[in-house]
Amino acid sequence: MTFIVLTHPHTHAGQAHKAGERLDVDGSTADWLIANGIARHDHQPAPVPQSQGDGTPLEPKTIQRKESKS
Repeated sequence: MTFIVLTHPHTHAGQAHKAGERLDVDGSTADWLIANGIARHDHQPAPVPQSQGDGTPLEPKTIQRKESKS
């Protein structure tokens, strides 16, 4: 899937969207929307959820890295 930002109002999959909204669409749809001046690529990473579905905050994941032995 490809993230895009609409530059103009657009109806996608039967739902109206405003300019500035961020959508996740398949690659060919993204190419068509961009080629027709309706959207631009969104190069920002996907937003990280700040809580679980029940409102409980997510615990940060600890990443352990191994040091090289050189």
